[in-house]
Amino acid sequence: MNISIQHPSPTADLDLARAHMDEFGFCLVADVLSTRELEAIRARLQEQKAAEEELDVSYVGADNKQIVKFLLNKGEIFRDIILNEAVHAITRHVLGAKYQLSSYHAHFARPGQRKAFHTDQFWMPPPVRAGSATLVKPGDITRAGNRGHDVDEATRDLPAIAPAFVCNAMWMIDDFTEENGATLLVPGSHRSGRQPDHSVDDDANWIPAIGPAGTVAIFEGRTWHSTGENRTDSDRIGLTTNFCSWQFRQQENFLLGTSDEVLREASDELLALIGFAGWQGYGGYETHHDVLRRGEYALGELKPAPT
Repeated sequence: MNISIQHPSPTADLDLARAHMDEFGFCLVADVLSTRELEAIRARLQEQKAAEEELDVSYVGADNKQIVKFLLNKGEIFRDIILNEAVHAITRHVLGAKYQLSSYHAHFARPGQRKAFHTDQFWMPPPVRAGSATLVKPGDITRAGNRGHDVDEATRDLPAIAPAFVCNAMWMIDDFTEENGATLLVPGSHRSGRQPDHSVDDDANWIPAIGPAGTVAIFEGRTWHSTGENRTDSDRIGLTTNFCSWQFRQQENFLLGTSDEVLREASDELLALIGFAGWQGYGGYETHHDVLRRGEYALGELKPAPT
């Protein structure tokens, strides 16, 4: 499909959304959440946010963004929407048939919110030519040193770039506008092969992902992005669902952190999505390889029955 527009607009046409993803590194899927779902999400988030502030366990990042983390435990509405087929149709287009949920947060972009350029797979070591030395060792990559930093001129002109191993969905719970800090992205940056950096990339073609509440902006792991600057007097709310390939560690440890109540009620589909499933010989144990459940343990120390 030949696309002549400068950047995507919200669409309910998933074929067009897939084409936008290929060309621009992101797409906007329209009308994913209903008015009823949006109202339920806002009400539940405001309650949770107020309670976490009261207990002094709320989180505010260095960019002034307030985050309510680990939404799987924080309301049935969040578990209901996580299996939305339109979002997964685009995620499968990016990552293939098998992937897992990496993190699930609510973001409150507060007045005064600051930009923070990055990609979601800053941890991916840059490729090298056959026979060449490794440029950056995987174990030497750190969030402070590599996320949002173009660290080495040697990585700017590589013979190849890594594929996408991450796909992120930003669910617009409020209208996303340029004034209230809509997510900023650079169309085509997924093909650049490097990380964005404030010292050299302020003038890149940053555009806001604008859409009405209920839209979902989906961008792959190599796409440059940032929360925008909220110039209004009100918070702007979005949910982020970060998905990653099965080969990689999740940002949130759902195996340990998900409550027993949630796990008891979870479908096999949800359990597999959060990591309770084996894949290609990884993630299983002994006779447990498909969908796993807490309390199903590997065998312990055994002795044969006495003769």
